[in-house]
Amino acid sequence: MSMKEINCLSSINGSRLKRVGRLVAGLSLSAAFLFTMSGIAGAQNSIPNASSGNHTIRFDAAIPEAPGELALFKLSPAAPPTAVVNQALSSQGNGAKLAPISSLALFSGKSSQGMNGVLGVDEGNHLKAVVDLNSGDAGIYPSLGRLGPMSPASLPALVEKAQQVFSSGFLAADDTRFEIDQPVLLNGATMVRDEDGSTRQEKATAPYLAYFVAHRFVGNLPVDGPGSRAVLALSGSGSIEGLTRSWKVARQIGTVQTSGLDVRSQIANQMNYALKNSDVVIESVELAYYDGNQQLLQPVYRFTARIVNGAKSDASSSDDRVIGYVAFGQTDEALPVQGVVNGDTPKAPAQNGLLEAQSGFQAPGWISVGRYVVRNDNSGWVNNANAFWSNLSSAGYGYAFSNSQYYWAYPFEFTSSKNYYANAVNLNLTEAHGDWWYFTTYQNWGDGVNINGDIPYPGYGPAAGGSLADWIIHSCEVVPTPSDTSAWANPWWTIFGGMRNVVGYRTIMYINDGAGGPYGWSLGWGAPVVSSWLQDVITLGAYSGHPYAYAHGGVWRPMGRPSAISMCGHENDSAFATSYNGRAYCLNVYWYGD
Repeated sequence: MSMKEINCLSSINGSRLKRVGRLVAGLSLSAAFLFTMSGIAGAQNSIPNASSGNHTIRFDAAIPEAPGELALFKLSPAAPPTAVVNQALSSQGNGAKLAPISSLALFSGKSSQGMNGVLGVDEGNHLKAVVDLNSGDAGIYPSLGRLGPMSPASLPALVEKAQQVFSSGFLAADDTRFEIDQPVLLNGATMVRDEDGSTRQEKATAPYLAYFVAHRFVGNLPVDGPGSRAVLALSGSGSIEGLTRSWKVARQIGTVQTSGLDVRSQIANQMNYALKNSDVVIESVELAYYDGNQQLLQPVYRFTARIVNGAKSDASSSDDRVIGYVAFGQTDEALPVQGVVNGDTPKAPAQNGLLEAQSGFQAPGWISVGRYVVRNDNSGWVNNANAFWSNLSSAGYGYAFSNSQYYWAYPFEFTSSKNYYANAVNLNLTEAHGDWWYFTTYQNWGDGVNINGDIPYPGYGPAAGGSLADWIIHSCEVVPTPSDTSAWANPWWTIFGGMRNVVGYRTIMYINDGAGGPYGWSLGWGAPVVSSWLQDVITLGAYSGHPYAYAHGGVWRPMGRPSAISMCGHENDSAFATSYNGRAYCLNVYWYGD
């Protein structure tokens, strides 16, 4: 399928939408820290900023006028929420209680330095809950396979329950505040394939959990970055089935003076790398704060950019979207920079199968990991792959994973030579542009792989002559759901040749949304592949402003909606589950509604 158009395209509301029906006002700052933006700089729409050959950077957003200084905050670990987690586990009625994680049966008495000071609960072949006494981070991962449908009539009571938990000290009082979004419902459905090849709906679409995501603010300014993530997932009965807290205590330690530099020029300098092949449109610029989950919470200019790929000349050419940051003033903590690779880069694969082992990337674990990154494209793909591996390998059970393959993506890795590449590893991370059941391996327009036809039978997994258990597709829209199409399951009957799970997105996403780091951490502790993906992505700061974009077929949808498909009976499996598995004849699908 040549020159297929990828539907990460069309217009997006880059500004942060006004939130309505807010559930919790949050913790208040003193009046000295509250301010309202006094105005914006003069109109700059459609004014070329920089050029390279025939390509330009255009600003469709004004630069907000900033005060002379903004508060700077020191971050420190919050008290671990052991009581909240134990109460949540108790409400599930299984008698589980936090214990030193090295003592759990899941880890078979093994221990590592990373397990020191960490408590947990296991459930079969996956980790149910984790609390890090050192960092204060915590998680409870829903066991989707044992949940029943919930009634929408229960939502008012769940709103009240979420208010109670969040206001009980789950997020510590400090010099910032938080707000809680309206609930997002996690839906599920099941499809069965009979021996004659016909399919039937086993379970109709129904909601199973309500997710309440918290967003942090400094006064009126939103907080973005890998830190400040929190969510509760409640069942219809009000039990806490899921929970994430990666949220440090913030205390003001001073102020940051505005740099006085030309913000517009600094943004243009960061995006200059994209001008080789593309035009760039700056769609939004706002004052915000950045939480790198390190030592500081610092003020920034947050911008979103649309990279208009120049490889195609038609008006509907595919576009890429990224988030960037410019420092408000000088601090001691660096910000991520657009166009800069952090860490290793993939290698070029052997063209006729995997002829020799990679050097320099190996780890001694027995669970093999492969990473395949779209070629000649945005550095955000590589950075996400690196963050995934870094957090996966450094988690308490990270020594179980081996960095077996890290390659630039080509179609043959997924098709003709799949048993040397994509199907030769237990855990596959694919970083690429996408559309329904399709992704590219060269920029956002070339060397595409059509899941619905290009990947030959018997697909992926042990019953297909390979090893793949779980496939992570960090890409726009590759995993559509019943909310998108009634044919959601059709291509996957070929692919699930013993593979257990595939996770991805059903809507448009930001290339550098930061999903890899948190998800790697969860998998490295043995969390369920499916529920941890859904939970980690829904908490990402990249989507806290509720951006929308036109998705497949020109439908206006929220960005960053994760989705997942599982072989029935394996929806709770962790990445540790790699044993032989037969072909799937029953598939579950999970996704968040619009």
